[in-house]
Amino acid sequence: MRHTQYKSDHHYVLLNQDVLSAFCDSVFETSADHVTHICSDAQGRGTVVFFQHEDRELVLKRYHRGGLIGRFVKDTYFFRGLNKVRMWQEFRLLAHMRDLGLPVPRPIAARCSKTSPFTYQGEVIVERICNAQTLAELLCQQALPEKTWEAIGLVIRRFHQHHVDHADLNACNILITASGQIYLIDFDKSHIRSPHDHGWNQVNLSRLRRSLQKWQKQQPYFHFELRHWLALERGYQGARSMPAQVSRSASAISR
Repeated sequence: MRHTQYKSDHHYVLLNQDVLSAFCDSVFETSADHVTHICSDAQGRGTVVFFQHEDRELVLKRYHRGGLIGRFVKDTYFFRGLNKVRMWQEFRLLAHMRDLGLPVPRPIAARCSKTSPFTYQGEVIVERICNAQTLAELLCQQALPEKTWEAIGLVIRRFHQHHVDHADLNACNILITASGQIYLIDFDKSHIRSPHDHGWNQVNLSRLRRSLQKWQKQQPYFHFELRHWLALERGYQGARSMPAQVSRSASAISR
C-alpha cells in the first residue's frame, strides 16, 4: 500500500494514496449530511463516526484517554515525535497487515494535530466493513455454530503467526459479516512482536475469554458456553477434528 504525508498549518496528515490521490484534509471534517452513525467504543476511549465520503463508507475514530487519567485529560497526548503518535502507529500497522493479507479494515488517513509544542490530538480513518456486527452483538442475538468459533480461532492464529499482538482483543473488536467473513479491528497500541517473545499470544486469548465471560455476566441472554471456547481453541490450534478430551486439557492449561 502506498501512503504519503502532508503538513497543513498545525496538522500532519498521512494518506493512503491508493484511495485518496491528493491532499484531502477535509475528509476529517465530517458534515452532518454525510454522517450515518456516531458512537463511543466499548471502553469509552474514543468517538467513532460512520460517514460517507466520495461514495465510500468510512469510519473516523477520535482518540480519547481511558482510565483515571482520562477523567482529567480527555484527548490530549504528549508529543514525542511524529512516528510515535498513536494514529501514525495504528495506520502503519494496518497498512502492514493489509500487505500481509490479514483481515483488517483498510486505512484511509490519519491526522495528528499539534495543540502545543509538546502535545497533540488525533484521528484515524478506515474503510468501513459493511454488513458486519461485532461478536458481542451477535452473541446477544443468537448462538453461533461451532464452525464459526473454529473460524474465529483460525483467524486469530493467522495474526499470531505474523507476530501481531492485539493490545485489546475482546468481543467488540471482532467483526463478522453477513457472509461469514471475520475481521479484527481497533489496533490502537498494538504492535509486531519479536519472534523471540513468548507468552503474549496466550495473553491475547485470555483477554478475549475474559471479555466473553464479562459480557455473559452483564447480559441476560448471551449465547456463550464452554463448548464454544473449546471450538475456538480447536480452530486456533489448527485441528478441527481434535478429540474433545484433548481440547479440554488444553483449555485447562490455558486457564
